[in-house]
Amino acid sequence: MESLPPLFIGTIGTAFDWGAFDSQNTLASRLVQLNVQPLFDFGNFYGEGWVETGTALGSWTFGAITQDLKLQEFGRDASESLLLATVLVTGTKVAVHRTRPDGGSDSFPSGHAITAFCFAPVVQKYGGWAAGIPAYALATVTVFARVEGYHHYLSDVIAGAALGVIVGNAVVYSPKDVTVSAGLGVIEAKLAFN
Repeated sequence: MESLPPLFIGTIGTAFDWGAFDSQNTLASRLVQLNVQPLFDFGNFYGEGWVETGTALGSWTFGAITQDLKLQEFGRDASESLLLATVLVTGTKVAVHRTRPDGGSDSFPSGHAITAFCFAPVVQKYGGWAAGIPAYALATVTVFARVEGYHHYLSDVIAGAALGVIVGNAVVYSPKDVTVSAGLGVIEAKLAFN
């Protein structure tokens, strides 16, 4: 149920913008006029996959070393979310093969947007809304930075953001504690619901 609003809003927003406004790309020129380039530079940095992946793997590792189960689970969920988002965005980019506003290729959907937005639901689950609101705000800055730099159309980032939230929600609301073990003549799978 958590994924229905982003799916609906993302689909409608992407289709409307792609069909009506992408060719004009007026949002990009308006964002350039704001003259807040350091903020957009940070948004581009934040949306890089290695930033969130480093945080996820670092949390998972540090949690394991310190025996902090919550930190381990955060790292595991964040890593799973990022991995799923990477597979989804890569396949979609190859299938759609849309030209970017700056002339590059594989514009749809925005990888930076899906990365930033798939991380936010995980942060919110483990840190509450006190951590979730800044995570969503940083993801939003990333979205605007990608449009402002003419790397993506608005429809690309809307789709990336919606897919990111859907992936993040799917990970944090899915059953956990899946274990598979194998021994001589025995294979065991255990699924426990939290």
